[in-house]
Amino acid sequence: MPRYVIILSTAINTPTDLRHVFQSVNFFSGIFEWSVDLDDCDKILRIVCGNNISLELVKILKSGGVNSLVLEIFDENGISII
Repeated sequence: MPRYVIILSTAINTPTDLRHVFQSVNFFSGIFEWSVDLDDCDKILRIVCGNNISLELVKILKSGGVNSLVLEIFDENGISII
C-alpha cells in the first residue's frame, strides 16, 4: 500500500481554524495519522496517508478559511516528489 507524508504550512490562528483542520482531515478516509505543530511559526500540518491528497486538502482547508501551502510530499520510499 502506498504511503505518503504531506507537509503543509498553515494559517491556523484560532480554535475555530483548528477545528476546521480537524474536520477537513477527517473528511479523508485514507489518512493514517496527522499532527499540527502550533508552536512552529508556520503551524506545520503533517499528514500520513495512502494517497496524495495534497491538492484536495488545500482546497478544503481554504473553503473553511484556513490558508495552507504544500511544502513537501514524500512517497513510501521517503523520496520527495515535489
